[in-house]
Amino acid sequence: MYRNKTNYVWCFNVVKKCTPVCPFFRCARKAMVIKRIGKKKLVFCSLTNDLCIGYKCNYAMCAKHALLPDGTCALSIQQRVKSKEIEEEVAMLDSEYHKLKDKLKKLGRDIDFI
Repeated sequence: MYRNKTNYVWCFNVVKKCTPVCPFFRCARKAMVIKRIGKKKLVFCSLTNDLCIGYKCNYAMCAKHALLPDGTCALSIQQRVKSKEIEEEVAMLDSEYHKLKDKLKKLGRDIDFI
């Protein structure tokens, strides 16, 4: 596993490159032609009359806006989740409780009755 400076965790067995066969892959010039040969899907570019080069093309885009500049799919990247320790959460909730209790005392209410 490799961690870079952003909040992403790159798992090499999970991260995928964007392919023209992906259902979210789009061509900005609308030049993408899908042909089935046997059980394989082949994607051709009608501008060059050759196979589509995928994320390397200048007109490649993703419908989910998940195409990163290096060609990886952001949908296959797991984001690092920052979890708080239980002690930190207890301290935060305790401080909120005391603030609320002080506000209610100023209003003339007691928190024990609510």
